[in-house]
Amino acid sequence: MRGSHRWDYRLPGQPDVWPNPDAVVVAPATFNTINQWALGITDKWLVGVVAEGIGKNIPMAMMPCVNRAYVAHPQFERSIDTLQSAGVQVLYGEGGFIPNEPGQGNPAAYPWWAALDAVANNRGPTSIV
Repeated sequence: MRGSHRWDYRLPGQPDVWPNPDAVVVAPATFNTINQWALGITDKWLVGVVAEGIGKNIPMAMMPCVNRAYVAHPQFERSIDTLQSAGVQVLYGEGGFIPNEPGQGNPAAYPWWAALDAVANNRGPTSIV
């Protein structure tokens, strides 16, 4: 029998090795992660955790890291709207992540502080941000 590790899925009936989170930050969130999360496609471990987090009322903040070409795809705005309506604090635009032209991103300029501040200011045992 396999051991239970943080990188393994747990089997039904096995204890959860993760502590209950005070909050979750999803950053940098890719185009794929954002759309899968909004659509409920949980074939990736991370997406499964945050999809379930919505139902568990875990305060969550998400900040994309996408370029303007991805933002132009019609599914992107639908996914942003879906996550916001589910209670996820989306840090996109002024005060969060502002998309750049394809190939022009600067990793050092990613506003990590915005994502961390969002959950630090809004966490609570039953709140949704």
